[in-house]
Amino acid sequence: MTSQPPPPSVQALRSAHLAGEIDAPRTVFAAGLQLHADPALQLSGQWRSPSGRLLELDLRMSGQGEWIGLHLTLDAPDLAAVGWIGFACRSAAPEELLIRPCLRSGTESGFTDTFFDKHLLSTPEPHNHMDALHPATRRELPETAPWRELILFLPRRDCRWHLQDLRPISI
Repeated sequence: MTSQPPPPSVQALRSAHLAGEIDAPRTVFAAGLQLHADPALQLSGQWRSPSGRLLELDLRMSGQGEWIGLHLTLDAPDLAAVGWIGFACRSAAPEELLIRPCLRSGTESGFTDTFFDKHLLSTPEPHNHMDALHPATRRELPETAPWRELILFLPRRDCRWHLQDLRPISI
């Protein structure tokens, strides 16, 4: 049995040229950055991380499923001292894509999702997007959680998406 090398960090993904096949239902791009898909989607495709960019996805779905999302692990278990938690990103897509961002918080019985107010729209022209949640006014957002993830829910159809940069924000 051969051991797999550990996945690169997200920072290494930004600075190195890497590529691979989409390995449904879960593809690990870097430590803490993964694509998860409903197995019913029968997801396939390729991914690239050109130097200076985070991730380019070429996704094909031959089935019907309920969800596909890019998951970024966050280091934000306690929001008591956080005024805002969110993200900033830069993206593009050859055809318009509407992406739904979500903050997922672990709970004793599973998880709870808190969706951001704004959808992310990717177009052929690269655009910046920023959004944040105000924990004090979002009752569904647990103040403490054993783990948290930022999830960018993608369309459940064939698509190409260029995520040029993605940065979590907490202030």
